[in-house]
Amino acid sequence: MRIARLINLIMLLLRTEQVSATDLAHRFEVSVRTIYRDVETLNLAGIPIYTTRGRYGGIGLMSNYKVDKKLLTAADIRNLRTALNSVHSLIDSPEVKATIQKIDAFYVADQADDHLFIDRPNWPGSRELKQLAEQIEQAIAQHHYLTFTYSDRNGHGSSRQIEPYRLIYKGERWYVQAYSLERQAFRMFRLSRMQAIQFSTDHFESRQVPELTFDFVAKHRPTLVTITVQVDNLVRDQVVERFGQSVIQHDTKTGFVAAINLPNNENAYRFILSLGTHAKIIEGADFLAGFQAYLHQLVTTY
Repeated sequence: MRIARLINLIMLLLRTEQVSATDLAHRFEVSVRTIYRDVETLNLAGIPIYTTRGRYGGIGLMSNYKVDKKLLTAADIRNLRTALNSVHSLIDSPEVKATIQKIDAFYVADQADDHLFIDRPNWPGSRELKQLAEQIEQAIAQHHYLTFTYSDRNGHGSSRQIEPYRLIYKGERWYVQAYSLERQAFRMFRLSRMQAIQFSTDHFESRQVPELTFDFVAKHRPTLVTITVQVDNLVRDQVVERFGQSVIQHDTKTGFVAAINLPNNENAYRFILSLGTHAKIIEGADFLAGFQAYLHQLVTTY
């Protein structure tokens, strides 16, 4: 981590006249003595850093060493910082954190008005999956096997041993792309379906990883049917966020009528149920019959 700190120190000094050793020590979470050792190391490497004592003293970089920093505009740097902070909120990667520190060194304080704020769900399950993703990231970096029990989309369980290669976050869900020793092929595993996970210390030799297509669940997609629903404005946001404004055919006094495409299966029935009494199916006989059968089964269960 010292190399990253030295790079961050140089980048910070490129945009400031001088900074006190105390402020630098606080920023990099080290002692003042360590900061002065870093300055000595950079001087030995030929980078002209100076120190001045006294009340208004500090550490600075000789002006003739400064470079033009106009390759990226302030807006570019803000956008990079926002994107990286979003990634860092998903997974606490030391590499991403170090990059954010480097960008922060160029990030002018008086232009720090971020126009985009991202706040992801902080449910207990989300936190656990984030921690699991961080552990898998370490296994990927160290080329260590994973062993676990896996429940597929039909609820069938199997024991798996994999070589993990890539983490994917898609549609608020975590996946790992890995080579399955049981299937002798690359597979995609959803983290929330993995149980009894064991992290081996055994090392595997890397394979050529196939190109990732983000439509990796396409082969499992069921056929969609079109149904017409009458919806109250109270749940307009749920329909619009999932299907867009274009599905709305016309507005009513208290809501709207929309034509939406859904698979005729349990997942779709659960979505309709999530709208409660604020949505009613008015067209789509086959879907309605399946939905009614599902409701009957649900009532019978309870």
